[in-house]
Amino acid sequence: MSSDVFTVLRNLAFTRNLEPADLDRLTKIARIVDWQAGQVIFREGDRDNFLYLVVEGHVALEISVPPRDRIRILTVGPGEVFGWSSVYYQKPKTAGATAMEPTRAVALDGAGLRELSEADSRFGYWLARYLLGVVSERLRATRLQLLDVFKV
Repeated sequence: MSSDVFTVLRNLAFTRNLEPADLDRLTKIARIVDWQAGQVIFREGDRDNFLYLVVEGHVALEISVPPRDRIRILTVGPGEVFGWSSVYYQKPKTAGATAMEPTRAVALDGAGLRELSEADSRFGYWLARYLLGVVSERLRATRLQLLDVFKV
C-alpha cells in the first residue's frame, strides 16, 4: 500500500517541487481515502487531523451563514487541497466538506506534517508558502461568494 501512496503522491502537483527524500517522508504519514457521492467528510465544527489532496472527484466546501443555512463557498477537485487548518492547529473546522461524486484523496496526517516542518525548516517553509497560497485563494473565494449571497 505504501508504494501505491508513493506513486499517487509523486504524480500530484502538490509534490512537484519536493526532493525525493521529502516525498518518502510524506509517504510515511499518508494514506489513500475514498468517499462515495454525498458522503460527509467532516462537518463545520468537527475536529479533523488531516490535510487532503484530491486525486479524483470533487468535494464541496460549505459554511453556515445564518439565516440562509449552508452555502457552498468552493468546490475542490483533482490536484487541489482542503483541510489545511489541521496542519497548524486542531481547532474546530470552519467549513464542512462533502464528496460530490465518488472521490479519492490522499490524507496527510497533520501532526506528521507539523513534525516534518519543525525538523526541516526548508520543508516547513515550502509547506507554509504552499498553504498560504491556498488560504489566500479560499479567503478571496469566500468573500466573493458572500458578496453574491448578500448582494452587497
